[in-house]
Parts: sequence; C-alpha cells; structure tokens
Amino acid sequence: MKKRTYLIEILIAFIIYQCINFLFFPDDPGFLRSRIHPYWIVILLIACRYGFVPGISAGIISSAYMLVFIFGGIPTRSALEQLIESGGFILPLAFMLVGMFLGDIRQKYIDKETRCSIESDEKDQTILALNENKDAIEKARRLLEARIVGETTTIKTLHSAASKLDTLQASSIYSGCLQILSEHFQVEKASVYLQEGPYYVLKASSGYSEAEVVEGKISVEKSIMSIAFEQNKTVTVKDILLHRDSNKYITQYGQVMAMIPIRDKDKRPLGVVNIEKIDFLYFNMTNIQMMELVVDWVSRALYNKQLYESAVNQMIWDAELGIYSYNHFYAVLESEFIRAKEYGLGLTVSLLKIDKFGFYEMHAQRLISKAVVATIKRFISRTDMLFRFRYDGTFAIISPIKDKQSLASVADAIRGELRQGPDTLIRDINLLMASEDMHTKSDRPEGLLAPLIKELNMKIV
Repeated sequence: MKKRTYLIEILIAFIIYQCINFLFFPDDPGFLRSRIHPYWIVILLIACRYGFVPGISAGIISSAYMLVFIFGGIPTRSALEQLIESGGFILPLAFMLVGMFLGDIRQKYIDKETRCSIESDEKDQTILALNENKDAIEKARRLLEARIVGETTTIKTLHSAASKLDTLQASSIYSGCLQILSEHFQVEKASVYLQEGPYYVLKASSGYSEAEVVEGKISVEKSIMSIAFEQNKTVTVKDILLHRDSNKYITQYGQVMAMIPIRDKDKRPLGVVNIEKIDFLYFNMTNIQMMELVVDWVSRALYNKQLYESAVNQMIWDAELGIYSYNHFYAVLESEFIRAKEYGLGLTVSLLKIDKFGFYEMHAQRLISKAVVATIKRFISRTDMLFRFRYDGTFAIISPIKDKQSLASVADAIRGELRQGPDTLIRDINLLMASEDMHTKSDRPEGLLAPLIKELNMKIV
C-alpha cells in the first residue's frame, strides 16, 4: 500500500484542481489559457519525491487530463494530427518528459538511499551479533571468576556483600539479601516472605516490573512455601515434585525454582527467600549452597536486630533527646503513685502533644522535638521527671508533691517561649498540654492517664 501512495496523492491533487477550476475559473476548463499551467505543481512534487515511475505517471495523467479538456472527450486520429501540426501537443509532451527526467534523477538517489539502508541494517545485525557474543563471553568470565576462590576480588566481593546486611533496619536487610543474589548469582527474580499468623507476608521483591503484580499476602494453607517450612531446608523444583502433597500446589508449579528458609536462633523457620528466576548457568548445587549462606547471614542479621531492639527497650534513658524513655515511664509512675498514696503526698501527671506532628518532615520532627524538650526543661523544677511518651511528638511529665494548678503557669510559659522561637518553624508549634493530679481519688496510676489521653485525643493501642 505504501508503494502506491503517490497514486492517491495524484488523485487527490487532481480532485482539488477540478474543484478550483469549476469554482473560480469556470470559463477556462482545464486551465488551457493559463500562462503557467497548474499541473506543473503536481508533476514536479511527485517526481522529486517518489522517483522515476511516479514522475512519469504524474506526467502521463496530467497530459491525459489536458487532452480531455482540449478535445472535450476522447480525441480522434485526425484531431490528434491537427493538434500536433498546430504545436498544441508540446505542453502535454513536456509534462511527460519533465516528469520522466526529474523522476530519473530522483530515482538514482532513492536507489542509493535504499542500498545504504540495507547496508546499515546488515551492520546493525552484525553489531547485535557481536554484542550477544560479548555478553556470552562476559557471563562466562563472571562465572569463572566466581569459581576462583583465591582471586583478589573475592575478598572485596565478600566485604561488599556483608556490608549490605550490616544494618539494623529489617527492610534494608531484606533488600540487601535480594541485591546480593542479583549481583553475584544472577538471580533475575526473587522475593522474601515472612510468616505472620495464618499468612505469608511479602517483605521485599526484586526483578518485577511495574506492570507485574506480586502477591503481598498469601494464605499459609494455599502456598507452596509451606513445603519449605515443613522440611525446614532448601527446597528446589525437584524436591517439590517429590513431595507427597505436591499435587496440592500444582497450580503454583513454575513460580519458584528454589525456596530457602529464614530461621531464628533456634533454627525454626521464620520466612522464605524465593528464587523465582535465575540464569540457568548459575542454577547448580554449588551456587545453591552459597545462596543458603547468604540467607543464613540474613537470619543472623535479623537476630542481631532483635537483640538490639530488646536492649533499647530496656534502656531508661533516651540519648537523642536527653530525657527518660517511654519504657521507664510506667515503672516510675507506679512507684510515685504508691508513694503518694501511702504518705498522702501530691502527684501530678502531665501529657504534652505537638499538634499535627506527623505532617512535618523527618528532619523537622527531630528539630521540633529537641526544641520542645529544651524549652520544657527550662520551666519544670528539678524534682519533675520528663519522659518520651508512647508516640513521637508526645511527652509526659511526672511531678511529685505537686497539684495540677501549680503546673498551669508552666504550660503557658512553655507556649510563650516557643512563640518567641528563633525561626518560623518553632514559632508555629502548637503544643497541647493536659494535667491530672491525685485529687481524682484513683486507685490505679492508669486512672491519672485516662482523662489526659481522652482530653488530648490520643488513641492508645
């Protein structure tokens, strides 16, 4: 169809010619009295654009149109002889000759361009083949390099891999594991799932495009990962087929090539690293054993994270803000409550909340928290104890031997000081504060907190 495009263009051009002719020059059919004939336009354009055959075709069609208008129909032989003798056939003949001449000149360049295009395509194919050979050679080189244990790069590789798991953030540990598998074992698709109750929950994945969907929550009863949990060892495609309940998971065949369990300190499975797509050159027993070591690193990193969090939870001091931690709050509150009850002393508990704290950026949150803590310390007495409360942006004050009336002026002083802060961020802080004392006649320390939590619209879960 593209090769005959010029015929459509010629047809459209002559339809336009006839419309113009009959609308604006009805007394000159075929533009026979025009000094410069309009048909030259279509001949020149078609010949210069499409080459020899289209050029001569445009010339012939133009000549035929002109002869029809000259003779008012199909001419007879005698009429043609009279036209030739009078010299009236010069213009139609010129149409054909010019179309042929210009088309022939253009055709030479079209043929040359076609040859260059063919040669370019052949060179592109050659370059593509060379690149494929290069990729194959590079893949073989990487495979051989991985086998040379004494190679200098081996130490660098181990250090680089270990550094990806040297973190206390679970998300970074999972993504680091997948990155190691991708970079050093050519794993193209992988995912990490952890068991949470009756579900396997996705924690990280790699190799999936935005259009591909990764199931984020899978029922334990319906997932093939249950085989890895049951056997508590690495399970490959072969092991899946040999499993007694393999038919139960027949719809999931082909989704995973290997499943490596993540274990806790007692070697019980916590989750699974799924190897879903891998270069076949790397899918061998040696590399599977190496990938088991990587997953074992992940298990140890998660255990270290758990130990760290346990140690942090037992600390009574928040080093970042220089106040007591939330974990120490209830122990102190209960101790002071018992003392106040037994000896008839006063006791006031205050909660402070930075309004809309969650809308600030992380850097701004840290700056605001430090500014608020520093201001609170300036206005509370040395016997008062300041704590970080349950959520970021909330604080608690335990004030022994005091009633809440004595703290009302403190709240106003803190707010006034913040409004005179050094920058707009601090001045715009809206600090909410509520206090409750022993006059509530509560039998439990929680009775002091309940009205404060309700007043500040906190949701403790």
